Amino acid sequence: MEKTQEIVKKFSENLGPRMQNVLVERQKEMINWVTDWWLDDMYLKVRLPVPINSNPGMVFPRRQFAKIDEVADLAALYIDDLLDYKEMLDRGELPQERATSREKGQPLCMEQFYRLLGVCRIPEVGKDRLELPDRPNDPSECEELVIVVCRNYFYPIPVKAADRGRLTPGEIQAQLLHAMVDAAGAPPAPRVGLLTSMNRDQWAKAREQLIKDENNRTNLELISRALCIMCIDEAGGDRPELDADTNALLRAMHGGGTRYHSANRWFDKTVQLIISSDGTIGMCYEHSPAEGVAVIRLAERALARAEVADKPSPPPALLPAPQFMKWNLTSELHRGIENAARDFDRQISDLDLKVYTYRGYGREFMKSCRTSPDVYIQLALQYTYYKMYGYLVSTYESASLRRFHHGRVDNIRSAHSAAHAWAAAMCTADTPPQTDDDGPKKEQKKLELFEEAARKQTAIMEANILGRGIDNHLLGLREAARETLGELPEMFKDPTYGRMIEFKLSTSQVATTTDNTFMGYGAVVPDGYGCSYNPKKDSVIFCISSFTSSSVTNTEAFRQSLGEALDSMRLMFQNRKAEN
Repeated sequence: MEKTQEIVKKFSENLGPRMQNVLVERQKEMINWVTDWWLDDMYLKVRLPVPINSNPGMVFPRRQFAKIDEVADLAALYIDDLLDYKEMLDRGELPQERATSREKGQPLCMEQFYRLLGVCRIPEVGKDRLELPDRPNDPSECEELVIVVCRNYFYPIPVKAADRGRLTPGEIQAQLLHAMVDAAGAPPAPRVGLLTSMNRDQWAKAREQLIKDENNRTNLELISRALCIMCIDEAGGDRPELDADTNALLRAMHGGGTRYHSANRWFDKTVQLIISSDGTIGMCYEHSPAEGVAVIRLAERALARAEVADKPSPPPALLPAPQFMKWNLTSELHRGIENAARDFDRQISDLDLKVYTYRGYGREFMKSCRTSPDVYIQLALQYTYYKMYGYLVSTYESASLRRFHHGRVDNIRSAHSAAHAWAAAMCTADTPPQTDDDGPKKEQKKLELFEEAARKQTAIMEANILGRGIDNHLLGLREAARETLGELPEMFKDPTYGRMIEFKLSTSQVATTTDNTFMGYGAVVPDGYGCSYNPKKDSVIFCISSFTSSSVTNTEAFRQSLGEALDSMRLMFQNRKAEN
């Protein structure tokens, strides 16, 4: 501790102010001084495979399909709505959103909404890049296509052309149906989609091999500029020992394994919609261009409009049938696909994931305790971890920076001394009181510590969303030093700094308005937990993840501890209400 303090003091007296000046100069020259560095650090320079480690999965309400025409109907309605949405974006008609709390009325940056459709992440050695579509001068001249993936075959379908306008939902449905029937009668396809599940450097090298062939290069260009990927899965892929919600999220995140749907994907694409003939529906999204709020808005709009839309009408005339992409693969690429399949299945079997709906109470009870539901749940997660391990760890909770132009997120650090004191008090409160007076005193003390922890958590959250978080600032000082000096200062090599940015608890509130819709993701370190939460009126949906290869973590134990923590918190508040 003393050594770290000495290093920090030295940095703050000399190098720190110099690097701060670099940031001030950078701020004058750029729209947002931190976003590029943040994007590299959080996503583009990370070499781990994107499925499980980065891409969230989202589950939509389950459907019942009597025949494959109904699968094509729903897919066509989703695509039709995405076309409407894209045209609205191209015309610049997206309504301006404003902050609803903490300095209410501030305009929020809408840039992320423009970085969803037609966007693709491209692997490159050392650092990936994002391919974004140009904003059209004349939206009516804009050409659009979607890629439909069925039985691992990729079908490009033009859905809007300058010379003939947009396809109707009925025309899109007919094209989709043709692709589904065509793929069902074709021999097994090469599982090229599995290349996108690889370590990013390995995939970058495989892609270099792929694009040596002109036909393959054209395929990749079409995938990159497509509006979205529509994955039409067959039935199967659920694990019998798991519940329906958990199985649905696993299929959204990774496809259920290479024996099932994992090759029927392109994980680099920002928007991948997934419709399975057995009624499992969802999406997988590549996280680097946008946060969950923009993706959920897009998805829930498509869901809502599909619910009330008329069934697509049969087209008056059939269009030319779509043809699947042909790939020219060398023996080296075939070997790469087989290796990717083996590695991906290993990752899939290592994921320990559980969708847990806590039904004891929801956000209404939390509000009745005069506490923000987000603050309440964050403190519950700290208590859960402390119950299991007896200490707290660096915790990540994303805080939106949309009040700033091109702002993404900073980090609300929920593991603080006030949360620690309260969690410790909750765990020691189980011991029986020594005297009749001790019981009420203990209860009062727990409440006081909770309120202190909630105040602290609220202050940290407010500081972050107003641009006063510490993580982005430290990242900026670190990268300024790296670029200016060509090396990292001692402070950023210190083990304490390493522990500080190793998030063994990675969390975020992912609220949805549609019933039975939720989003989840994997843990971000090998011995950590991922935990998204979706507060409903009288329940909370948690998506908890860890890795079975870790001897430290256990998802089911975390789920049990979380349920007990939430029950104990209800008792704490009910006792206060009874006393009052």
